[in-house]
Formats: sequence, structure tokens, C-alpha cells
Amino acid sequence: MPTSQTSSPHLGGLQPRGTRRLIYVSDPSNTTSHLSVPAAKPEELRQIVRNYASAGSIDTLVQEIFAEAMTMFWRTDKCPYDIRHQHQRLIPIMDSGIMPVEVYIDECHKQGMEFIAGFRMNDRHGHHTEFFKKLCDEKPEWVLREYKPSTRRASPESRKYGCSLNYAIPEVRAYLLAIMEEVANRFDIDGMEFNFTRLAECFPRAELSHSHSTMNGFIRQVRNMLDSAHSPTGRDRNLILGVRVPQQMAGCKNLSLDVPTWIKEGLIDYVAPGDFGFTDFNEKYEDFVSIARQHNCYVYPQVQPRLSIDTEFLMDMSQYRAALQNFYAAGADGFSTQNYFFHWGPQFEPPGTNGAKNPTMYPAAMNDLVELKDPQNIGPDRHYTFRSLWANSKSLGEVYIKEELVLSRQKMGQRDTFRFRLCEHLPSEPIPSENTLTFFTQGLSKDDALTVDINGTKIPSQDLKWTWPDNDQPPSCTIALSNPPFIYGDNHLGLTIAKSAENIEEDIVVDHIECGIRSHSQTGDQ
Repeated sequence: MPTSQTSSPHLGGLQPRGTRRLIYVSDPSNTTSHLSVPAAKPEELRQIVRNYASAGSIDTLVQEIFAEAMTMFWRTDKCPYDIRHQHQRLIPIMDSGIMPVEVYIDECHKQGMEFIAGFRMNDRHGHHTEFFKKLCDEKPEWVLREYKPSTRRASPESRKYGCSLNYAIPEVRAYLLAIMEEVANRFDIDGMEFNFTRLAECFPRAELSHSHSTMNGFIRQVRNMLDSAHSPTGRDRNLILGVRVPQQMAGCKNLSLDVPTWIKEGLIDYVAPGDFGFTDFNEKYEDFVSIARQHNCYVYPQVQPRLSIDTEFLMDMSQYRAALQNFYAAGADGFSTQNYFFHWGPQFEPPGTNGAKNPTMYPAAMNDLVELKDPQNIGPDRHYTFRSLWANSKSLGEVYIKEELVLSRQKMGQRDTFRFRLCEHLPSEPIPSENTLTFFTQGLSKDDALTVDINGTKIPSQDLKWTWPDNDQPPSCTIALSNPPFIYGDNHLGLTIAKSAENIEEDIVVDHIECGIRSHSQTGDQ
């Protein structure tokens, strides 16, 4: 346990369970960039898996094989195969009698990796326009037309006819279950993952927050189906079921994703909480851990390369280290990835294109994942980024609640706080050159006067280093870190408006904090 002051006795006190540390999610299309045009070769699929094993030391591969009512890497008579050009290069393999997913599975097992078949539960990229147009004519109740595509690149037809299925209709659930049952019995998989972050709206908007019983019933059906499935090779197996869900438990509830019930009833074997598009350094993943640890369910919070909707640059290794430091402190059993391939930039558009935008990063970028698997081996250079992931919106699922500090100039003496999680054993004396916090203040004028505190302890003005940029960037303030006043776990930056500049009505807002850690207390180590 940490010996320095902490926000919670439970943070930092749990060790990862089991042997699975890293779940790598591969989306439907990114690996097609490594395949020959016009006809892929089975050996190329095997090499992709070998790279996962040798470069990333990945324990579990989730290859997504179903999205938008289409299959990828296999064919069935129950629904169409992916119509996009990048997936056509796999058709010659299938015509020869081999399903590409079978090659993936075989090579994963040879490399000692689990293979999980990934299902995007209601992806709304809008690629399958003709299917949904036909469905609107024949079975209009099957389509959730009120939800529009999640990408601006979607066709006008997709916006008109819809691009997601209505789980409130029993026949829709039966349709999906039949496809899943075929996968479980036809292929020698190790389990399935349901990706609700692609996407989570499975019911009409008017029913979205109170359809828990319907979704619970569907998850129970899937669990029973997996328990009764038989391996095509005769291998003895216990198929696992994982779910990838929004990172806030309240958000899951609002989407009728009753994760606590799924855990308590033993319906799922792991949960991977994470944002729809970005890495969340600040979330309280122990909300999932506290329930999961009582019921033999594992927790693998998710990292993504991007930080927020208003930033284009990708996370570096120091930021991944920081995120994992907080994940493990909350009791995570490991971590999972989504969109990690952004680091090398797969190319498969326009038709005939392949390769990577940053070829030197593939598969080299996966080497960084190895360090993150061991909570005792995460390097000391850590960079925490706390910012609004979705700017002023509430995310694709309309469920994300952002952290921010807002001071109204109409309320002199008002204090507000910004919570930020920093699971670090800080030295008792500040080292300004190595450990710092910087917060950014929108709407602040040089004629304003603020009182700054950390966890209720006022920071002397001489310990505040203010920077006033000449460009449009907001002013920032840097503080050296030490314990106290900072603590291990959840901290609160407090600001009080003591004097307001004249003729300015704009609120003072903090929704962005950066923390850099380069040295640590020796006595505080666990």
C-alpha cells in the first residue's frame, strides 16, 4: 500500500489477476493494408499475427469480423460479405475453400495467443447503404433511422435510410444470435467480444435508457449459446464473452447496458471500459473493478492513440505510461487497445492502395505495448493529460460527463474545483525541473486575481509560474508537485476568483491540465 497520503485506501492496493494483460483489438479493415492487391495470400495473414506476437507480445487478439450487418474475413449465407474494395482482396482465399478467419485462428494458437471474434454491436459508419435501403422497404421496423452515421464521409443515402439495427425487435436479436452461433460452432475461436463503443445505441431513442431487460435477455441468450457450442476441431474449450463499453458506469446505464447485472450473473468474463474515441486518464475504473472482483470478471480499460476531438496529434509513450499507471492503481487486470494502428496509418483507399503512411512504425510501434503489460516495469517518464475529450458535446453516445472548473465573474469569492487522478508517489519536497502540473485558464485576464489551492491548501503566489502567450492560446500556470499538498489518487485543483477585471463578462474556465512526472519518492513505492 502507498505510504504517502492518498485519496482512497483502495487505490494502488490491488494486483492484476490472471495471466492476460493485453487485449489488442483489430478493426475490420486496418490489416487489409498489409495484403496484396488484388489477391491476398494466407501467409500474409499469418505474418500479421506473428507481428502481434513478436513485436507486441499480445496475449489476446480481438479481430472484428462483423459490423454493419456484414461479415469480414469469412462468408455466410445469413448476411452479406463486406462490400468495400479493401475486403475484395480476400475473396480469392475464400473461393479456394479457406476462410481468412481460420488462418488467423490457427496462427494465433500456434503463437500462444487467444483469438476472440469481435462483433461491432451497431456500427454507424454507413458503409452498407444498399442493405439498409432494402431493409427499410421490406422490414422498416428493423432500422433505427433516427440515428445518423457517425462519420461525415457517409453517403446521403445512409443518412436517409439509416445504418443501424433495432434491438427492440425480437427478430433482429434472433438474426444476430444466429450469426453469432454459426461463428461459435463453425470456427475454433476462444470467445467473442461485443464492442458497444461501435456503437451503443441499440434501441429507439425514446426507449434507450429503459431497455435493460431486453438487452439483458439477449446477453443471457448469447451466454447460453456459447456454453453449448462445440469446437469444430473437438478441442475442449470454454468460450469467453467480453464487452467493450463506455467508461462511465452511469453512461452504460443510460444506454441500457446493464454491466453490473452481466457481471453478477456470470454472463461476461471481462469488461473493457473506454471512451468511444480517446484515452481517458481521469476515469474511476474502480467502479467496474469493485463489482468485477467479486464475481471473477476481469477488467481491461482501453487506450486509444488520440486524446480528444480537438487535437490531432497522437499519444506518445510517456502518456501511455501515465494512463496505465492510473489503470493499474484502480485495480485493472491489464489493458486493451482500440485504433492503435493510427500510429502507422494503414492505407487502403483509394482502391488498389496498400501499405502504411508511416512504414517505420509497423510493427515497431507495438514494441511499446510490451512495457505496459507489467505494472512494476512502467518507466518513470510519465505525462498525464486531463482535458475534455469531446469539447462541448457529450460524446457519440451522449453519455460522457466532462470534468471542468468554471468561475462566474458575477460571483466574487466563488470557488470551483477540477478533479484529476494522479496515482503517483511524489517526493515530499518539490522538484520543479522534474515534476510539474500546468493548468490552462480560458477567459482569464491579467487584471483578474485568483487564489489557487490544491486539495484545499493554498499555493503561495511565489510558487505559481504564470505564462501569458502572445498568440490565441490561454494563459497557463505551473506548480511543482510534492506530497503534500498533492496526494496519491484523486486530487482537486481549486480556484477562487478574488478580483475580476472590469468590462469582462466571460467565465473563467479550466478544462485542461497537464502533469509531467520524472522522479518519485523512494519511500512511497509499493
